[in-house]
Amino acid sequence: MSEKIRSERLAKYLGAVLHGRQEVKDLPNFKRLIQAILNHDNHCAIIERLIASPSAMEALRNGLRFNITPVFINDFTAKFIQFLNDPAVKLLGNGLILQQLLLIILEPRTLWNSLMRAFCARELDDNATHALCWLTTELLSLPSSLGVNIRADAQTIVNQDHLFSSPLARLRNLGHKIKYLLEMKSSATASSSSEITAGGRHDNDFADFRLTAILPTADEISCTEKPFYRGAEEIAQLCGSQRIAGHVDNQFRLLREDMLSGLRDDFQIARGAKSGRRSAFHIRGLSLSSFSCSSKDEKYFRPCTLGVTSKSGLERMKGMPKDARTKFLKDTPQFVKHRSFGCLLKDMEIVAFAVIDRDIDALASDPPVVMLRVEGEDALNKALLYLKLYDDVEFLVVNTATFAYEPILKCLQERVDFPLTGELFLYEKGQPAKTSDLAPWSIINGLKGEYRCDIQDILNTSQRVTLDASQTESLLVGLTQEVSLIQGPPGSLLSKALHDHTHEKILVMCYTNHALDQFLEDLLDIGIDSSAIVRLGSKSTPKTSQLSLKMQHVARKRSQASWDIINALRDEARKQKEEFTKIFQAYKGLSADALSILSYLEFEEPTFFDAFSIPEDGSGMKVVGKTGKAIQEDYLFDQWATGKDPKHLTKLLPDRCHSIWTMEQKQRQEKIESWSRALLKEQATSLGLQITMFDKCEKRLSAVLGEKTRDILKGKRIIGCTTTAAAMYSDDLRCASPGIVLLEEAGEILESHVLTAISPETKHLIMIGDHLQLRPKINSYSLSAEKGDGYDLNVSLFERLIHAGYPHTTLLKQHRMCPEISKLVRSLTYPGLEDDEKTKTRPMPRGLCDRVIFFNHVNTEDEFTEISDRRDEGSKQSKKNIFEAKVVLKIVKYLGQQGYGTDQLVVLTPYLGQLSLLREVLSKQNDPVLNDLDSHDLVQAGLLSKASATHSKRQIKISTIGKQTAYSAKVYMRKPNHWK
Repeated sequence: MSEKIRSERLAKYLGAVLHGRQEVKDLPNFKRLIQAILNHDNHCAIIERLIASPSAMEALRNGLRFNITPVFINDFTAKFIQFLNDPAVKLLGNGLILQQLLLIILEPRTLWNSLMRAFCARELDDNATHALCWLTTELLSLPSSLGVNIRADAQTIVNQDHLFSSPLARLRNLGHKIKYLLEMKSSATASSSSEITAGGRHDNDFADFRLTAILPTADEISCTEKPFYRGAEEIAQLCGSQRIAGHVDNQFRLLREDMLSGLRDDFQIARGAKSGRRSAFHIRGLSLSSFSCSSKDEKYFRPCTLGVTSKSGLERMKGMPKDARTKFLKDTPQFVKHRSFGCLLKDMEIVAFAVIDRDIDALASDPPVVMLRVEGEDALNKALLYLKLYDDVEFLVVNTATFAYEPILKCLQERVDFPLTGELFLYEKGQPAKTSDLAPWSIINGLKGEYRCDIQDILNTSQRVTLDASQTESLLVGLTQEVSLIQGPPGSLLSKALHDHTHEKILVMCYTNHALDQFLEDLLDIGIDSSAIVRLGSKSTPKTSQLSLKMQHVARKRSQASWDIINALRDEARKQKEEFTKIFQAYKGLSADALSILSYLEFEEPTFFDAFSIPEDGSGMKVVGKTGKAIQEDYLFDQWATGKDPKHLTKLLPDRCHSIWTMEQKQRQEKIESWSRALLKEQATSLGLQITMFDKCEKRLSAVLGEKTRDILKGKRIIGCTTTAAAMYSDDLRCASPGIVLLEEAGEILESHVLTAISPETKHLIMIGDHLQLRPKINSYSLSAEKGDGYDLNVSLFERLIHAGYPHTTLLKQHRMCPEISKLVRSLTYPGLEDDEKTKTRPMPRGLCDRVIFFNHVNTEDEFTEISDRRDEGSKQSKKNIFEAKVVLKIVKYLGQQGYGTDQLVVLTPYLGQLSLLREVLSKQNDPVLNDLDSHDLVQAGLLSKASATHSKRQIKISTIGKQTAYSAKVYMRKPNHWK
């Protein structure tokens, strides 16, 4: 038989299996199935078809266990496992498709145990050994939430000498990777030098941080014992992979504690235990009403949300007809705000944390229904139970932006393989920086010695580019080193050179939207085509709007296999929905009656069940009542529950049950209450499990449907985003796998955001920033470098590496400030700073005697109790100064008389309290324009409504210090911090 004919027959056979026409119930047929799969070169296409076919998946699940001998494993099983070892397969469905196949191979453990036995007995050939080792690395990399634990077996593999003594480098390398992954997963807290260790404080405290639920439990919030985290110096004392594992562990714990510190504060304010702005949304007397998990036509599915009605808290809509409610809800998005985070409470006991899913149709119904998304299986079960047991459960919104933390924390938990570890984690002072494999030597050689020369031809830019010595050095370092630290620009030139002279995808990440848009505009200006760039996030400038994700199109159409997967998952989701619809309705109507309790007792407390069961007489006949009628099944239970005895049935009951009938009435009622609660808990757990199963199905469906976004990112050379967008699109960015990551404003980005932005495929990291200016913003002052306790959460990766002695370059010449201004920063911070010649010839400001003027006064500042400035050394309150606000208003008027429009002015202040006051004072005659970061802070504090209209007044920009980079102006007015 010719190879072509056999190939065609195998393809036909595979098609029959995929469509359910051919059953695979014996070993010969399973061999043919494996051969048919291996007959295909396009691994992704065949894997998609397999996943979309329930019959094929069942054939694989069973067939892999038909024969588990070493011979069959070498000839067939290992080859199938190797077929999965394709980077493109790993990207399918955001990694969930490969994950599903790995779990089919692993569970049940019959095949896995045979693989391990054959490996230890040296009965696997080289290819099968490679397949087992690759499978082990993938299983070790699975999220801890899946509950897969093969650490003991993985340790057995690396303990075998024959793996590391193999003549094949590919086997030895996989052995080293398994060893590294094991160390990353097991050594994070093993070497703590203090007596305090992780684990045991409450129900969410574990030695392995990957087991920690990101949102806290009620026990955790109420726990007063200090959580486990370590100082930066203690982490630095660790060696090798222990330092890497410990560092990632500590970044997770510190960042999560920063989230929890804000949550604790907000919760205490909401409870009235602490002063501050109370929650704007608080509903009481909740009742479980409904659930939602799809569109009405079931074409689109979403994670399940619970609908609750309330006795109070939604009075603003009271008396409105439905149409008026709908209009009100559309016009007032801040009322029952979408994605607001809050907690379900019972007598101030935290039941669970939840997020509002704003459904206008549900809210407009009568009575209004608020949809809540409860995270975590245990929390969901508890919420379902309490909403059934009690009628005084409340929901209280807190202000902590948990959605900004969750993606980063989740990514830290899931990541075990980090790139550039020698530079980012293990660098020792004095070591030379590693040269990048991506270094474009033709550009580098052309730049050397070109100080002060036009390098337009070298970089092929559309504009003339002239660099001084320090700028050229910084550009060379950024192109040459695997990891480079540059104190200042030019990031756009680096991107241009790496775009033109490498084939790698480039991720550009900035702290602010303004910096990102400025960077992307620079890329367009120097000649990079807009079709090569995509911008993540909703904000943009007119020039960068064309780059936004929503403006991009994908030429590739979905394959039929992809549609088959989608349709199969939709069918599964519909079946899951039908199942838990029945369970939900049954749970809503569930009451702990006698028969339900008896059914529960039969399995949980059989002695009580026997005590309440109608006995038979000695002849096997059923006992009847005095009237001759059969005694009802719940008769004895009702007798016992009402404090009575079994009457004429006493002598027929088993002896072991007599003590039950002697219990006091109080004890009986306590028992009934505990059984009722246990019965409801059992049903709540069953419902919660069904919801969790649906959500997992929906997650797989969303991953497949989300391939459009991933296809767009894969098709672009440059991806631009802020740190916030990077967190929101973290899964998509991991699939895009940028080989080059460039960070602007690196000194203001938390290290955890950088660690989660880079992927195992990152080969080149460029960080541009200034560690001498403001650090990243955090909630908890106690974790900051300024506090001095050594935790240093707000020390960026950029600053940490500079302090560790990592080589960095600094730009020496500034091109913006006049000499009168630059001499201030030269004497305070940058002693080597030079002024460009063009800064010395600028005209003097009109109406002022100097370029820099200090104004002294004796009017003291007041406390601003409505908000705290978290940057201000842990201060509980912000500050304001009415006198200074009036002076600023007069200066603005005076400068207007000199011909300076308010669009040329910027007012700076270190305090949010003063910012709010300035906005109030200036808004009487001007339209104060807030930086988007300041606006967020004021909205969060309740000092500014998001719906505030923009009036047709003259605009003037006001900002807190550190966020003014978003503005360019001719005159700056700044209130200095209080002198020390």
